[in-house]
Amino acid sequence: MDFNKSRRQKFLGEKEFLQAKRGFEYGIELSYESLSSEKVKAPGAESSHRWSIASDSLQLLLLNYTAGSPIEELKLQFPEVIRRFDVYIVNEVSPRSKNPPENVADTLEITQFDAYVYVLWLLALCRLLDHLELVPTVMRWVDKTREFNRGRDGLFENVVMMLTGTRLETPRVLLHPEPYRPLARATVSPPEERAAFVKEFVESWYKGMTSTYWHGAHTDGLYFGYWCLEAALVTVLWDIDDSSYRDNLVYPKDLVDFARQQQAAARGADTPKPHISRRTGERCPHAGRWGVLESPGAFVQERMFKEGDVFPEGIGRDRIEGPVTWIVMSREDGGPTREA
Repeated sequence: MDFNKSRRQKFLGEKEFLQAKRGFEYGIELSYESLSSEKVKAPGAESSHRWSIASDSLQLLLLNYTAGSPIEELKLQFPEVIRRFDVYIVNEVSPRSKNPPENVADTLEITQFDAYVYVLWLLALCRLLDHLELVPTVMRWVDKTREFNRGRDGLFENVVMMLTGTRLETPRVLLHPEPYRPLARATVSPPEERAAFVKEFVESWYKGMTSTYWHGAHTDGLYFGYWCLEAALVTVLWDIDDSSYRDNLVYPKDLVDFARQQQAAARGADTPKPHISRRTGERCPHAGRWGVLESPGAFVQERMFKEGDVFPEGIGRDRIEGPVTWIVMSREDGGPTREA
């Protein structure tokens, strides 16, 4: 396969991809080895290794997306990424709970810009990779320092409400108005105005990420991709037409398309299949009891038919006369009564 055709961003060459992939995988391996080693570790070393395993795993998943990996493969990999973050969080002691307490933010405290981005990314991937069952795990991490994280950012709480159905009253304020103000406005605007705000956010997103550790990594670091996952999440949750910004380099349109396909498939699965039915004059496909439906749940003119019988017209005394639709109620062979 031609790597340059399968990759999703032009900054990533095949050589750079293989180098970055080996770098992340080697870093994860080294951290696991250090954790299992019986050597005395410096204070905070275990926490640092657990964080490296989690963050490198996320970056590796995004690198694979950038390189063109199929979304189904990423979907299979993502629960392990969440598990590694969970191991880190479970073993992390909040600085404020130490004795004496330290006035230092937790790693995933969204008052910190990098943490805010990471948490939104993780929630976005839960939705975009069709793993909504993992959202409560991410929210458990956020709620670990609830007083500093919850009810303080309008965009974040709007997203959480759409993901969980739980609404937490929050002032219309943002912890990080630059660059998130347009995206926040998209979540509270009338449907016809939302796309313009998301487009504004997508177009200003990379510049707004200047303070992050990975900004500019395509020239001097372990580049794993520049993906505006936050815009993709809002686009899917609010069902926004993304045609005006879907071709932007940083917009992960393949993830959005996958999420929408999964959503459509789920809705289709929830829709009951129609009953097997035949019109007057057609032959009976399955022996059994058939009836004419007068109203939802109310069958009239119930009759037994053998396979091959011709279905008759309705009988006037039962209020339905002339050509009718006969619907199977039960089959002698015990087979399904709904279309496959």
